[in-house]
Amino acid sequence: MTVRRDPVTLRLCLFVVRAAARLVPGGDRDAWRQEWEAELRHRWMRGGISRTAEAHLVKRSLGSLVDAAWMRRQLTLDADLVHDTSHGLRLFANAPGFTAIALLVFATGIGAATAIASLADALLVRRLPIPDADRVVTLWERNRKTGVGEEDVAPGNAIDWVSKTMSYSAVAAIEPWSLDYTPRGGEPEVLSGARVSAGFFDVLGVPMLHGRAFLPHEFARGADRVVVLSHALWRDRFGGDPAIVNRVVDLDAEPYVVVGVARPGVELRLFEARREPTLYLPKYFLDFEPRIRGTGYWNVVGRLKPGVSMVQARTELDALSAQLAREYPANTNLTGEIVALRDHLAGGIRPLLPLLLGVAALLLFVACANVTNLLLARGVTRGREFAVRQALGAGRGRLLKQMLTESLLLAIAGGALGVLLAKWTLSVIAALRPADVAGLERIAIDGRVAAIAVGVSLLAALGAGVTPAIQLSRAAAATALREGASGPAARRVRGLLVAIEVSVALLLVVGAGLLVRSLHEIQRVDPGFARAQVLALQVFAWDRNTTPAKLASFFEETIDRLRAHPGVDAAGAVSAMPFIEANINLRSPIVIDGRTPSPPGDDPLIFTTVVAGDYFTTMGIPLERGRLLERGDRADARKVAVVSRSAARKFWPGADPIGSNIRVRVSGRQTEAQIVGVVGDLRHDALDRPARPEIFFAHPQVPFGSMTYVVRGQPGAGLSLQALKQQVWAVDPRQAFYRTATLDELVARTLVARRFNVFVLSGFGGVALLLAAAGLYGVMSFSTRQRSREFGVRIALGAQPGDILRMVVREGVTLALAGVAAGVLAALALTRLLRGLLFGISAMDPWTYAGAAAGILVISAAASYLPARRAVRADPLVTLRAV
Repeated sequence: MTVRRDPVTLRLCLFVVRAAARLVPGGDRDAWRQEWEAELRHRWMRGGISRTAEAHLVKRSLGSLVDAAWMRRQLTLDADLVHDTSHGLRLFANAPGFTAIALLVFATGIGAATAIASLADALLVRRLPIPDADRVVTLWERNRKTGVGEEDVAPGNAIDWVSKTMSYSAVAAIEPWSLDYTPRGGEPEVLSGARVSAGFFDVLGVPMLHGRAFLPHEFARGADRVVVLSHALWRDRFGGDPAIVNRVVDLDAEPYVVVGVARPGVELRLFEARREPTLYLPKYFLDFEPRIRGTGYWNVVGRLKPGVSMVQARTELDALSAQLAREYPANTNLTGEIVALRDHLAGGIRPLLPLLLGVAALLLFVACANVTNLLLARGVTRGREFAVRQALGAGRGRLLKQMLTESLLLAIAGGALGVLLAKWTLSVIAALRPADVAGLERIAIDGRVAAIAVGVSLLAALGAGVTPAIQLSRAAAATALREGASGPAARRVRGLLVAIEVSVALLLVVGAGLLVRSLHEIQRVDPGFARAQVLALQVFAWDRNTTPAKLASFFEETIDRLRAHPGVDAAGAVSAMPFIEANINLRSPIVIDGRTPSPPGDDPLIFTTVVAGDYFTTMGIPLERGRLLERGDRADARKVAVVSRSAARKFWPGADPIGSNIRVRVSGRQTEAQIVGVVGDLRHDALDRPARPEIFFAHPQVPFGSMTYVVRGQPGAGLSLQALKQQVWAVDPRQAFYRTATLDELVARTLVARRFNVFVLSGFGGVALLLAAAGLYGVMSFSTRQRSREFGVRIALGAQPGDILRMVVREGVTLALAGVAAGVLAALALTRLLRGLLFGISAMDPWTYAGAAAGILVISAAASYLPARRAVRADPLVTLRAV
C-alpha cells in the first residue's frame, strides 16, 4: 500500500471537502465541513492517507451530499420549480374561467407586441440580401419651399451627382423605362424596367444568379440591346429556365439579348411609383439630358466608400446642391437628400414605426395590468393557502417564487396563443401595407419571431406577476388572512392599475380618432375633377409612331373609336394623368410677351400638359372663362393653350391671361401659343398637396407619345376595361397598356398609407379600450362580491337597490375619470407626434378629445353597472347567511 504524507495531498483533500461544503444548506454547512476537516487532519497526522483511503474519503463526502434530502429535491421531481409548476397547473385547471380570461388578455398584449416587434425587426434590423447594406444609400431631391422630400431627381442633377461626388465607391443613375412584350398567344403587356448607368450592379454588390452584368462597352449607343431580367420576371414569364441566358427575346419589336438574371430579394422600389423594375438595360447619357432641370424622373443610388459616414456624404451633397442652385434657377428651392437603403425600403411605415412600437408597449402594459388585477383578485380566495404555507415555515421568498411561477405559466401559454395572433396580424398588415414598403409580404413566424415572442412573454410574466407576488406574500400570515387582496392597500393598487389602463386606452383612442378625422377631411378635398364612372388606360405609343403626324393620327383615331363605343359618354387623353403612378411631370420656363424678359435661365417654371379629344369634358374640369381646346385646334392652325386657375393667379396676378401670347419649351421644342381659356385647378400627386400651375396644349399641335386615355361611361353602362382595350387594338394590335384603372382606384391608391395608419392605430386603440373595460368590469365585479355583506346590510336597513347601483357606478366612473384626466394630459403631450400624419385638423382637436372621453366614460359606466346590478338582485337574507 502506498502512503502519501505530503502536504499537497492534504490540501487537495481539504479543497474537495470545502468545495463540497458550499453545497450544504445554511445551518449544517460549518459543522459538516469541520467534521470532515478534522478527520482528514487526524488521518494525515497518524501516518498519511493511502490511495484507497483517499478515494474512500472523497466517495464518502460526495456520497453524503448525493444522499442528502436537499440534493434529492434538486435532482428529482420534488424540486421547487417542478412542484410550483404542477401546483399552478392544478389551480388553473380548477378555475377555467379565470384561466381563459387571463390567457386571452395575455395573448392580446403579447400578440400585438410580438407583431410590431417583428415588423420593426424585419424593416430595421434584419439583414438585407446585399453585402454591407448599411453603406448603400438612395439619393433624392427635396423641395425646401414645400418641404416635400424623396422626390425623383432631374436628369441634369443626377448626372452631376454621379460625376462630381467623391463619397462613393460606386454610384449610378437610374431612368424609368418600359418595353412592350407579347407572350406567345397572349395579350401585349408592358414590362416596367430601368435603364441603369455604369456602376449600378457594383452598388448592389450582388452577383448574378445566372449569366453576367453589363460590360463597359455596352453603355454606349448601338451596343445597348442587352437586358438583365429580374428574378420575378425570369420565373413568371420565362419559366425559370437557366438557358434563357444568351437567348434573344423580342421587346418593343426589337431583338434584345438576355445576358443575366438577377438574384431574388433585392428590392429597390424605384421611382415615384415605388415599383421594383422587372428588367434592367444599360443607360448612356444623351446630349440633351444634362440640360433638364426642374423635372425629376430619375433615381440615384450609391455605395459609400469605407470610412465615409452619412454625415460626410450629406455635407458634400448639400454643397453640390447649393452650387447647382446658383448655376440653375430651376434648382433654387431644391436640395439633395440622402436616405439609407433600409429606411427607403421601409417606405410609408417608416415614420409610423416608433409610434407603433410605443403603442405595442402600451398595449402590453395594459394586458399586464389586467392580469395583475386578476391575480390580485384571485389572491383573496387563497388567503388560507398562503397562511398555512407560512405557518409551516415557508418564507416570503418561497411564496414569491410560487406566484411568479404561476404568472410565468400564464405568460408562456398566452405567448403561444399570442404568436398565432401575431401571425394573423402580420398577414393583415402585409395585405394592407402601402405599396412603397418592401419585404412585408415575406414576414413569417420564424426563429427570430419566436425569440421575440419568448422575450415579450418573459417581460409580460414579470410585469404581471411582481405586484401580486409582493402584495400577497407578506410576512404576516394573519394580515394576509384578514386582508389579502381585499384590503385597502390591494384595492388602491387595483384602482391605480385600472386608472392607468383607462388613460392608455384614451391616449390610443384619441390618436386613432385624430387619424380617422384626418382621413375624413382629406377625402372631402376636391381633386378638381369628377371621378365617378371614369376609366383610365395609360399607353406609351412612341415606338411605332415615330413622327408627330403618326402620333396625332394614332390618338385621334383611337379616341374616335373609344367615343363611338356603346355606353361611352365622352373620351379624351392627357399626358399628365392625375394620381397615376407613371405621371409625366414636365416643367418648363414660360416667357410672356410684352413683359420684361427675365435674366437668361431665370424664367419662371410652369407644368406643361398635352391633351387630346374631350379631355376636359370627360374629367369634368370646369371652364372658368374663355374656351376649351377644340377639334379645330389642329396642327396647321395657330397654336393655342389653356391655363389653370393657379397659373393665372401666379403669372397674371390681377389680370386676365386670355389673349396673352406665351413661349414654352415642350419636349425640347420651343412652342409659341395664345392663351384662350382658364380652367379649374387639378391636384396631381396627392389630395394633401396643393394644385400646381399648369398649361394645356392641344395634342394635334404638340404631339406627344406618353398619354393616358380617359373614358366616361354613361350611368348603368357597365363599361369594361377589356372592351376599351379592344378599341385601341383595332388600330394597333401590338399596343400595350402600362396601367389601367378607374379614377376612384387611382385616388384611393393615394390614401392607402393613411388608411393603413388608421387601421393599425384604430385596431390597437379598440383592443386597449376593450381591455380597459374588461379590467374595470373585473375590479368592480370583485369589489361587489367582497362587499356583498355590506350591500345586504344596507338593503336590510332600508336602502333602495337604485342607491346601491348609483354608488357602485359612481365609484367605477370615478376611477375612469381619474384615468381620463391622466389620459388627456398624456394625449396633449404625445399626439404632437402625429402632426406629420394629420391633415385639416389640429393634434389638439377638441371634438376628438371630447368624443373619446365621453365614449370611455359611457363604457366605464356600463362596465360598472353590470356587476352592481347582479349584486343588488341577490336576496339580502341569503347574502347575510352565506357571508
